[in-house]
Amino acid sequence: MKQYIQKNKIIMLICILAFIVRLAYIIKIPITDKQHDIDGEYEHVSYILTIYETNKLPDTNQGQFYQPPLHHIISAVWLKLFDGLVKDSNTLLESLQVIPLIYSMILLFIINKLLRELKIKSKYNILILTLMAFHPTFIILSGSINNDMLSILLIFYTIYRLIKWYKKNNILNIIILALSTGFAVMAKTSGAIVSLPIIYIFILQFYREIKKEKQKGKTIIKYFKLYFIFGIISLSIGLCYHIRNYILFNQPILYVLDINMQELYVGNYSLIERFGIISKEIFYMYADPWSNYNIPTYLLKTSLFGEWKWNQEIIFQYIYSLALYSNIILIIISIISTIKVLILKNKKNVVYKNLFFLLYIFNIISFISMNIKLPYGCSMDFRYIVPSIFVGAYYTYLYTIYMKDKNSKKMLYNTILITSSILIIASDFILLFS
Repeated sequence: MKQYIQKNKIIMLICILAFIVRLAYIIKIPITDKQHDIDGEYEHVSYILTIYETNKLPDTNQGQFYQPPLHHIISAVWLKLFDGLVKDSNTLLESLQVIPLIYSMILLFIINKLLRELKIKSKYNILILTLMAFHPTFIILSGSINNDMLSILLIFYTIYRLIKWYKKNNILNIIILALSTGFAVMAKTSGAIVSLPIIYIFILQFYREIKKEKQKGKTIIKYFKLYFIFGIISLSIGLCYHIRNYILFNQPILYVLDINMQELYVGNYSLIERFGIISKEIFYMYADPWSNYNIPTYLLKTSLFGEWKWNQEIIFQYIYSLALYSNIILIIISIISTIKVLILKNKKNVVYKNLFFLLYIFNIISFISMNIKLPYGCSMDFRYIVPSIFVGAYYTYLYTIYMKDKNSKKMLYNTILITSSILIIASDFILLFS
């Protein structure tokens, strides 16, 4: 009991500190700075204001208006609630950053519940939660007023609800899972990456029940009903805006906007140059969508500092190097861990191991496909594969508990702990003080 109370106190402290760091970041960064797709007539701010002012969905699918509207509706409602209290229009718009801040804090709560469902051992639970709490990607996204943070929140919540349904496959859990799935796609089309893990769990559960039950007819009817309920609810919610836009504007269901900007175009480089090993761009501080073309290098940089320039004074150059190289070490460890876990025929956590692998592989395939179809600097951003942070941490945890040698296990844990600490402190320092 004492250990449980102590652990909860640590988790509470992590959440409080994470909130303080995020709040400091959004106070420092105005709504006009370090944002994605907010300037212009058909960008995210305009999308929100259109719903706020007209009380209806936009009459066009131009620019970012093609995207599902869940986040923009929530933001418009936020403006409605506070427009009477906040007289200054600029202050009211600045308050929109509070919404992704709330999303990011809810995400920590969901991650903690997910870690408990996965039965992660105490010190690893705290380590993974700390990484998710202070990873610079989540701090940047907590101040981004587009739909990225809501999409990530709902992806993780859907995975959490999927595991809950897998453990107790009743109607209530299938309805909650269906709602979550539908809203994940209604937040952003990329929320559909949860579909592959869901299909896997549905097939696995059906196969296991059919195998053990004598009255197979009743089992078939039971799961047909559950899956039918799931399909009706999730597809109705998730595809309603896509179908609307198809009817009104002949917009394809899986449409992604082609920004058609030659300044950002990287399709003139070969696939080897773009997808190959880390390039010389690694030696230049921060990512630059206007000149960078190598995807692995760009992912490394944007996972820490987004697509923007920060302070480049000499002291920050050293801090930048600490953050970057610690990031590389952690990614190498996670890749090796993932390969080892997949190769080793260990039956521990095999279902969840497969579930997160499917989530990861679908996310990566979608990312690669997008970068082939839309070869632009901005398409290479790490924000499109954010779930890989958790997946990498989970596979590293699995590899650690698979290890039989206690000294090797301790060495790996200490390496991860030290490297993660350096990454968090160095990168967050740049975000807050540069």
